[in-house]
Amino acid sequence: MRYTEISMLMKNCPKCRQLMPYGKKYCPKCTELVEQEREQRKTMAARQYDRRRDQKYIRFYHSKPWKLLSAKRLSVDKFCAFCGKPAVEVDHIIEIQTPEGWALRLDWNNTRSLCHKCHDKRHNRFQPKDRKG
Repeated sequence: MRYTEISMLMKNCPKCRQLMPYGKKYCPKCTELVEQEREQRKTMAARQYDRRRDQKYIRFYHSKPWKLLSAKRLSVDKFCAFCGKPAVEVDHIIEIQTPEGWALRLDWNNTRSLCHKCHDKRHNRFQPKDRKG
């Protein structure tokens, strides 16, 4: 007797326990639900972050002049100033939380294009904690 079909390994979806093939984390139905939940968590985290920030800066980053300047900067400088990957964010060289930086907030020469990872590194966000004790 010859087996011409290759049997597929199956596992249970961790969310609904439905049988599904290996290689995916969730079944197609649950993948959609998990993505929606992830987006909701991102939105809530962004709202909580905005509540902790000074409203002056939130208004500035949502303003039309900043959106126009950052879009123009990204269209001119398409790559990260630090690593050369595609740029997705615009960074102020002199941070706007300082009086000098606030005065230069819309100055072209005070901005640069960065990738998300380099922007987080520059502002020391989401960096692994030093585990030396």
